[in-house]
Amino acid sequence: MFNQIKNLAGGEIYLISSLLMFMVFFLIVGVYLIKLSKKHVEIMSNMPIQENQTEAHEED
Repeated sequence: MFNQIKNLAGGEIYLISSLLMFMVFFLIVGVYLIKLSKKHVEIMSNMPIQENQTEAHEED
């Protein structure tokens, strides 16, 4: 596998840049999720339930 990577003839920049973009994206998402407030997560997790409850009451 490593021999295939070594014999790319100039294509290694694409491998390295795609790996770096992948890592940076998931690091940013990870930091965002860690810094999210617990209150916001609780409100967002209850939203679908609250919407269904209001729709059910409107039909009655």
